[in-house]
Amino acid sequence: MAKVKFETPPIEDILVVPSVQPGAMAHSQPFVAKPEHQEPLGFPGELVDNWKDIALEKMGELLGKYRSLPVFLDSCVKCGACTDKCHYYLGTGDPKNMPVARQDLLRKVYRRYFTRAGKLFPKLVGAVDLTEQVIEDWYRYYHQCSECRR
Repeated sequence: MAKVKFETPPIEDILVVPSVQPGAMAHSQPFVAKPEHQEPLGFPGELVDNWKDIALEKMGELLGKYRSLPVFLDSCVKCGACTDKCHYYLGTGDPKNMPVARQDLLRKVYRRYFTRAGKLFPKLVGAVDLTEQVIEDWYRYYHQCSECRR
């Protein structure tokens, strides 16, 4: 068996937050089940033609059903207090693994399609269009989160 070059960091009294390493986990993706395993669960094996409409419709449904969701998306001030609590960020240094950045992946789409400012001035409020790249980031980074609620 090959030896992996890995050094265990020393245990210290004060937690050291790692420096930001953009894209450190961009190569890591969850295992995708075969279409024959997904279909009985009601999931399509491949990206469907009207995926954008379906995603935005579901997002609108969730925003209407849970009044707390838009409150949480609008109330985050991006202070970074959650950064040193997330063991995935502490282990990888990838900024998209920070809880605030992971939430921002959804917040940018929410602002683009579900807020007046995002519809009129998307660049001003940091809104982005829902693209296949955004879907890939959701898939990649949301599956790296254990939802520990630390």
